[in-house]
Amino acid sequence: MDGRELVASVREAAHRHGVAWAALVPDTHGVNCQAEDAEEEAYAALAHLRNALCDHVYETYGITLGELSRLALY
Repeated sequence: MDGRELVASVREAAHRHGVAWAALVPDTHGVNCQAEDAEEEAYAALAHLRNALCDHVYETYGITLGELSRLALY
């Protein structure tokens, strides 16, 4: 997977996690425990893809995302 595909995958996974989180915590008054497994799976998928993106950036540019973020602020 190239960088653009990884970014698109992370964005999609983040969206799926957002949907799963909204199902788990539908409002400020409660938690839908039936949605817990789906949220955990979505979070794990997002974490996996984020790590893959971090690895890609490091392998391609020799810099961590944290370092890249700090440089982008200058």
